[in-house]
Amino acid sequence: MTSPYRSEIRLRLDDPAAQRDVIALGYRREGIARGAGPNREDMVVWARLEDDPEGPAPRVLPDLPGGELTDGVIRIRPLRAEDLEGWIELRSLPEVVATSVPPAAPPREEVERHFAYAEGRWLAGEMAAMSILDARSGRFAGQIALYYFQQHLREGMLGYGVLPAFRGRGYARRAVQLVTKWAFNEARLQRVVAGSAVDNLASQKTLQAAGFEIEGKQLGILPGPNGGRIDAVLYVRRRL
Repeated sequence: MTSPYRSEIRLRLDDPAAQRDVIALGYRREGIARGAGPNREDMVVWARLEDDPEGPAPRVLPDLPGGELTDGVIRIRPLRAEDLEGWIELRSLPEVVATSVPPAAPPREEVERHFAYAEGRWLAGEMAAMSILDARSGRFAGQIALYYFQQHLREGMLGYGVLPAFRGRGYARRAVQLVTKWAFNEARLQRVVAGSAVDNLASQKTLQAAGFEIEGKQLGILPGPNGGRIDAVLYVRRRL
């Protein structure tokens, strides 16, 4: 759609290459047009106005420098198709389900959509979804995501999990530290928060070891089993 003052392009949610192209041309993401595709699929709306500045449109969540983060023990990179089975295994573990929102293992179709849309959501500045890999073997060890849900406050929220075979090695702490450093230095966030159910002491120890401090208690914030609600402890690390 075009006018003398506005040019609009609609793209598939699972076509990040085309989305990168329009970002390079200065188009900005405006939202989702429901059922606007030729097969009634949702489409991403991008637009450019006549008086928009020249050059690529700004992004609030940049790509990882060099494509990944690493400390020599773990590697963190955007999701890939080969991570799908490991991701499903992780999200189906009872202890992970119990602290998920909602507290249920996602169906395979939902996970496949999550993978298909992940890069587009990163480009949109909504969420950076990443895999944690064992640096030596390259095996999928877990996942970590930064949700940029308070852009006006420059605050992001972390969520993460590690497969049982890789627990007890400090992988979660290392992942939290690497992503938090990227969030501060590259994305220029001011605050990164993470919540942990009050009885999830392992996750709380991970956050404390990664330099996070308790900010407060969130009463009934997490959905629990059988319609109940669960309290959480909110941790924060600030960019100083």
